[in-house]
Amino acid sequence: MTDAVRIEDRLEILDLFHRYADALDFKRWADLDDLFTEGVASEWFGVHRVDGREQVVGFARDLVGKVGRTHHMIGNFRVSFTGDTARAAVRVRAYHEGAGDKAGLFEESLAAFEVEAVRTRTGGGWRFSRFSEPLFVMLGTQEVFGLENPA
Repeated sequence: MTDAVRIEDRLEILDLFHRYADALDFKRWADLDDLFTEGVASEWFGVHRVDGREQVVGFARDLVGKVGRTHHMIGNFRVSFTGDTARAAVRVRAYHEGAGDKAGLFEESLAAFEVEAVRTRTGGGWRFSRFSEPLFVMLGTQEVFGLENPA
């Protein structure tokens, strides 16, 4: 691979993270379909394991769809390549505002999105084939998502 191709690959994978954060913040659930492979495996907060694109998109929609506004900021991007496979990560700061009977509550996470991505053979670019979100710090309460806070 040429340096120019690898730079383009890096930017495409970084764009996957940006598109994911935008889909959550603007609640554009259909946009999530284009980000994951059919057989994606995921793990959330070290607790929830969800596999398959339809289930992963549904999990994200069900979790974030219960809250009011959200704001995801990402940075500290890194990626490494092995052929048409990449391992990548970004640091995340995410704010989630309670809605309805949860108004006034919030949850703010300091976390990471850690992924494996594959280049699709059909010209569709890169897709997440593994997605995890380890949680480093949580402020507020997971009750905004309809979840109980861990003990």
